[in-house]
This record gives sequence, structure tokens and C-alpha cells, in this order.
Amino acid sequence: MQGVHGMTLEEQHAADTNYATQDLYDQIRAGNFPKWDLMVQFLPPEQAAALDYDAFDDTKIWDSVPEVKVGTMTLNKVPDNYFEATEESAFAPSAMVPGIEASPDKMLQGRLFAYADTQRYRLGVNYQQLPINRPLVPVNNNNWDGAMQRAGHKGSINFEPTNADGPKEQADAKYSEYPVGGTTQQRKISKPDDFRQAGALYRSLSPVDRDHLIKNLASDLGQVKSVDIRSLMVAHFYAADKDYGARMAKAVNVTMAQVQQAIAAHPEQFPAS
Repeated sequence: MQGVHGMTLEEQHAADTNYATQDLYDQIRAGNFPKWDLMVQFLPPEQAAALDYDAFDDTKIWDSVPEVKVGTMTLNKVPDNYFEATEESAFAPSAMVPGIEASPDKMLQGRLFAYADTQRYRLGVNYQQLPINRPLVPVNNNNWDGAMQRAGHKGSINFEPTNADGPKEQADAKYSEYPVGGTTQQRKISKPDDFRQAGALYRSLSPVDRDHLIKNLASDLGQVKSVDIRSLMVAHFYAADKDYGARMAKAVNVTMAQVQQAIAAHPEQFPAS
């Protein structure tokens, strides 16, 4: 809510590498608490399927779906103990409350397992019992034993179903059901629409922001020694927006003829035109 601010390439090179952290701490201590509006988008499955791009493609935004404000998050203090509040924090998209479920986004589906698995390796199997990770309300996830278990379970029944006094299934916490389909092979997204939104974003920028974007991209891409690789990368910018591509070509010292050759050599990567 304080706005989005950035640095030029030259300012970044001159800045203290700890600038962002120091600025955050200074602002909080001064009472200028950073705030973020939390916005969500809702899209029924039938409307998601009707989009001309894959709704669950991580490279896309739902540009036709309004945002709904859920609330405002305020960061109003720095950690009392930096290590406990940061190094022991463990984020995983699989940690959800009933009523919120995972979408069929392929990237998310992989992370549902991978993130939690990483936290178990990094912090231990009972990492969710650490103060920074556990809920503020009482919770019983029926996880038993393991290193540093401190939930205080009593008895010996840790499975369900059972006719003894043990865990009971919560029917109202079951995930909803929806049909799924797929193959056993990795496949490209069926509705890729790879370049439209990228071009729209470039065209939405002010002339000054476009200048900075070209300079920032070229500072890295320009270091690539292979002309073929530079040409192929510029071809992707050109497919998004011709001005975008032409300026990038000039910035990284490739010709438009080389860009066209890259497009012709890789027809699978570019839309027919």
C-alpha cells in the first residue's frame, strides 16, 4: 500500500547489499508499518475451461477476472528472535484449513509434496509444532511420534478406523471431488498463448519503465557469448511485441535477420504468423 518502488541498474550496483532488509527494519521501527491488501480471484471450473489460455498455467494471469479484497496485512514489528522467526519458519502450500483446497495447477501439485518434504528434512518431522509454524488455536493433526514430538498424545492408538478410543475421521474436512484426466507423459499445455500477455505487459509500461526494462534485461543477456542463444532469446521478446524485440536486439548486439533466422529454426516455440 506504500506503492511499488525500484532502483535503476546503477543504483542497485551502488547500494548496500543489505539495503532492503535495513530499510524494512528502519521503517517498522519508525512506525511506518508496511501494509498489503490481500486480493483473491474466483473462477468457477466451467469458466476456467472456457478461457482461451490454460487457467492453471503459472505464466498467465487471470486478466479478465476481478479481484476481491479479503483484508489488509500489516507488518508492525521486527522479530524478537531473528533465528526462531525466520530460519525456523516453514511455508508449504499443503498447509491449508478446511474449505481451501489445491487447484489442478501442475506446478502447485508438485509443490504440495516437495515443500513440506523439504521442511521435514530441514527442521524435522514435527516442524509444525515450532512456535513460528503452529496455529494460534488448538489443533490436533494426529501426527504421532518422530524426532522432538511434543504434542503430548496419550494412549497407543494412532490410526483410523478403529473401534477403540482413537482418532476419528472428520467427514466435513474431506476435499471436494472433481474429475481429472491426463497422460503418463509430460506434455505441453494445450492452450499455451505464450506471448500475448507478455506483450500486453510491455505495452502497459511507461516509456521510462520500458527503458529500464530493456537496460536491465540486456545487462544479463548481453553477457551471453553465443550469438545463436542471444538471437533466440530476443526472438521471444519480438514475438511478444515487435518494438520490444527490436530494442532488445539492438541492446544485445544481434541483427533482426539473426532474430528471424532463430524463429525459422524453432517453429515449435513461436506462433504461426
